[in-house]
Amino acid sequence: MIINVQNNEKILKEKLNIRLPDFTILTGENGSGKTQLLEYLHNHLIMERLTNNFHENMVYSITDDNLNAFKDIVFSYPGVKRIDSLHNQAHSQLIHVIKDQWKKIKDIAKSYLLIKDQIFTNEFAELQALNDARIEFQNSMLQGNNKFDKSKLIHVQQHELSMLKLLSEQTSKAIYDLSLLDFIAFYNVQNDLFSSALDVLFHQFCLKQKYFKDLTENITPPWIVFNEILKKAEFKYTTEYISSPNDEEPAAVNLVDNITRKHISFESLSSGEKTIMALIFVLYNAANNGKFPEVLLFDEPDAHLHPSLAKLFLDVIQDVLVKEQSVKVILTTHSPSTIALAPSESIYKMDRILGYPIKENKDTAIQNLSNGLASLSIENGNLGIVYNIKQTPKHILFTEGVTDKIILDTAWKKLYNYKEKPFFIQDCFDASFLGNLFGRGNDNRDGIFKQFPEKKFIALFDFDNAGYTNWNRKKTFSLLFEDNPFKCLTRSNNQNGYLILLPVPDEKNIRDLVIKNGFKTFEDKSNLYIESLFLNVPGFQEKYFDYENVVGGGNIYTFKGDKRKFAENLENLDSKYFENFKPLFEKIQSIISLQNC
Repeated sequence: MIINVQNNEKILKEKLNIRLPDFTILTGENGSGKTQLLEYLHNHLIMERLTNNFHENMVYSITDDNLNAFKDIVFSYPGVKRIDSLHNQAHSQLIHVIKDQWKKIKDIAKSYLLIKDQIFTNEFAELQALNDARIEFQNSMLQGNNKFDKSKLIHVQQHELSMLKLLSEQTSKAIYDLSLLDFIAFYNVQNDLFSSALDVLFHQFCLKQKYFKDLTENITPPWIVFNEILKKAEFKYTTEYISSPNDEEPAAVNLVDNITRKHISFESLSSGEKTIMALIFVLYNAANNGKFPEVLLFDEPDAHLHPSLAKLFLDVIQDVLVKEQSVKVILTTHSPSTIALAPSESIYKMDRILGYPIKENKDTAIQNLSNGLASLSIENGNLGIVYNIKQTPKHILFTEGVTDKIILDTAWKKLYNYKEKPFFIQDCFDASFLGNLFGRGNDNRDGIFKQFPEKKFIALFDFDNAGYTNWNRKKTFSLLFEDNPFKCLTRSNNQNGYLILLPVPDEKNIRDLVIKNGFKTFEDKSNLYIESLFLNVPGFQEKYFDYENVVGGGNIYTFKGDKRKFAENLENLDSKYFENFKPLFEKIQSIISLQNC
């Protein structure tokens, strides 16, 4: 596709003929203009429609590669940005909102009968004539010399008349013959997820089947389409729907767990499930008239999406929209997970200085979004935490970062002569991310302990400030499973979750980074990193570590250089230099051999 950007006197600056892939992920710092760009692409078309300003030489905001303009553009917020506010409207059902709106405009529709035989040169003249006719009608209802007080008349607005004209066109009825059922059947349901919207969407189809049969011929019922999309998304719920016997009251749509067959309320969905469900709602609603739009613009739809659902989220967009329906998609994001899982060719950055999007390197985008802390293993294809857990029958060892994973993989091969590991190593963003992942492991919907009770989950932390702080979760991991720091201090949640710290080698210069005396440690003042376990490899101290004085006395070794290159170069070491990892692997194997509580 091709986009043409015009100066908006804010951030956007003119740039024509920007070629983008059919699936584009737009990243960039806060305030770079991502949302402004989406709004411009969408609103530019709306303004041209309102002013009827289409002409041969005009510059369209979005075209195909052959410069044919796209005129069916949907701008959607499919996350949970607007859901809460809708739920907070005193739990108002959408059908009640629709009926209230009809009450306000039905008199306008009936009064159009007063001017039905007149011909107008423009919409303003038509609107003026309608309001004048309404005043005359009110006067005709009064007796004697009484006159209707014009100040009490609620004047018809242009958007109200336009709405009635559109409904008249959709139903092939005169404006004054329109009814509540017509208004319900063709009401424009917005792209937000809340259960009563689904009720109305499904009910609209039933009304059209009953009163506008030609509009539903060869059209698959929405509950079937919706469930097909749910199935493609590998979503664990389906919808059940039985049409209502009352034309003015939609029947409720039920959400059913595929395994237990229990009914689930929409409100009980996790934030991640709501986001996926909202996306599917958008996909169905976008194709509600039997076809998908030409362009879909998503503004940070993954804002409330847990990384574990990132792959599912992207698969739905790419498979259902882009590949199957040839829809062009532009999606903005601040999520390193989304960037890591996306095709490299799809990633662009909104440049605040230039005022338009430019191509961005995947690694650079991740680093910029995570300030260098994200450690998503792009090369090794880590496609989301839950996705990886599902792909392996093994228990899971989590590390703070990708270099930890590389080091542990190498250490295992060196110590166990390439024997297959009985566990899978999953890297995370950092110690805080890993700590939070385990901290909410028992969440009813998203928690990994709840989702996979048959598996052991072990979080490995460096024995430093960040590691110890995230390890020392006494409230949720109350059991001190191992109190010997030389054998990996270990906490357990008495279920299937374990937090462990790096083992302390019995080599004085390394031991002194953690141990005060005996088994007593410096706790969060310790300074043992996974790289520190190689401190005594010949030549490593000078090449990779700085020896620094600590305020209050003492000395520590701090790592210097490129951690990724360091980790990858360990392949060249002899196996004897990996002995410090034996207590760690022995602890892991002892944990996974235990029976679940």
